[in-house]
Amino acid sequence: MSNIQDITTTPTPPSQSTKHAVLLFWASWHEPSSEGGHVDTIFRALADNESSGNVQFYRVEAEVVTDLSVKYNVTIVPTFILLDTTGTVIDRIEGADDVSRITQAVTALSQRNNNNTTAPTATSSSSPTTTTTNETKEESTLEKQLKTLIISSEVMLFMKGTPTSPKCGFSRQTVELLTNANIVFGYFD
Repeated sequence: MSNIQDITTTPTPPSQSTKHAVLLFWASWHEPSSEGGHVDTIFRALADNESSGNVQFYRVEAEVVTDLSVKYNVTIVPTFILLDTTGTVIDRIEGADDVSRITQAVTALSQRNNNNTTAPTATSSSSPTTTTTNETKEESTLEKQLKTLIISSEVMLFMKGTPTSPKCGFSRQTVELLTNANIVFGYFD
């Protein structure tokens, strides 16, 4: 069952909720954020891989649900708004060029407990069971992040820097090859 809801009228996500929320503001004329576009695919992958049960995902057509667009000062699509359980904006990401930032923001939001603080991480302990359990959780989180990154784009480039400012020769050459071949790709710095 998908935890993505389309908001098509003014009713907003609850301001007091037991779940955090991720709102994707999109527009029908913006192909990447429309259904089936690469931003929509990223959003659906994030929702599908969110297993904590702490986050609800909403798609908001910015030009149709203008009350929410005004409330969150949305001026470009796509815009991602991340809310805690009280409805407070935790993060705002305009555009979808930095898939890693979006993924990390959603992961951090899902790890917040319902008191809106980050879930505690393990400290050093003499108990080997505690260490193993925490290492397993960290590995699981890393696997989820990597899986989300990999499936968010048909071609995903793990590189140093950004496509417009590569930080090494290999990254520059790879970006150049992909660009010259007209291949659309995501990237992770």
